[in-house]
Amino acid sequence: MSDTSYAVYTRAKAKYGKRLKEKDYKSLLNCESVSDVMSYLKSNTHYIDAFGEANERGMRRGLFESLLKQYYINEIDTLCQYELSVGEDISRYVAHKTEINEIIRMLTMLNSHEKRQYNFTVPRHIAKKTSIDLNALSEVESFDQFLEAVKKTPYGKILVKYNTGDHKQIPITEIESELYTKLYIELYTAIEHTGADESKDLKDFLDSIIDYRNFLNIIRMKKYYSADSTEIKKHIIPFGSLKSSVIDSMCNAETPQQVYDIMAETRTGKLVDKIEYDNLDELEIKVKYKKARHNMYYSSSSSTVMISYIILCEIELHNLICLVEGARYSVDKSIIEPLLVY
Repeated sequence: MSDTSYAVYTRAKAKYGKRLKEKDYKSLLNCESVSDVMSYLKSNTHYIDAFGEANERGMRRGLFESLLKQYYINEIDTLCQYELSVGEDISRYVAHKTEINEIIRMLTMLNSHEKRQYNFTVPRHIAKKTSIDLNALSEVESFDQFLEAVKKTPYGKILVKYNTGDHKQIPITEIESELYTKLYIELYTAIEHTGADESKDLKDFLDSIIDYRNFLNIIRMKKYYSADSTEIKKHIIPFGSLKSSVIDSMCNAETPQQVYDIMAETRTGKLVDKIEYDNLDELEIKVKYKKARHNMYYSSSSSTVMISYIILCEIELHNLICLVEGARYSVDKSIIEPLLVY
């Protein structure tokens, strides 16, 4: 391992050591307001630097989330500076993933036909670099206006294909799959430029994550849309370790349970019987957490440790957003606690 690789390896592990622990989550579950959550994080955790001069008193949920996301991006950028082989590419991956999340959030709002203004939550660091005109997005009221706002971005050519003229229901899941395919093409291309051992370790990790994403997409399409095999395959990300014959079998299965049974027989699918979950989204997050946490302890690949740490940061961010929304809307902690993954 090179000196730079060792530096990012040890730095990621050190940052992981400062993660929120069970005692922190227990305390945060007892917070009764957004201000209480912020006060605890500033006083007792590594988030002391996340909020700057922001005042806890009267802290709004939207600003709280924005500050957390800004902190997350800064943490990742700092780490990526130490990894010369793929650091810049992973930093770009995080930025593009954030952009895709905003696109999907905008499309979801348009599909709901809600007459409310879109407020972007992209961290300032990304807002300064993004190719998306975020101010134009805030004025969008239709899919046509949305396409106009993003046509000059790297996502424009993908999105314009869905301009059929009938926008009663935008095919969000299909768009999301295509955007993520583009994202993974970029990431896998970057991985090919790393050393052989690094490349294999990181590719195996990402393959397993994509395997579960495809598996869950197939179940969702069957369970909620009664989609046929042809339609389902439009939502498959063309990466991962699952053989095409296994994907075909899952797509052709008659019920979600049959899809589950097929996946459980694969090497990467063994986890589905070992993880307790209440819904599909929870299973996806728990699989990512379990695999990323394993890498933090056992992987010797600096790139794998780095991207595992990034995923664990995303999950911690997810936990905090659940907690602050629970505090904001006075949701009983018995409902919020099962949503936390740690």
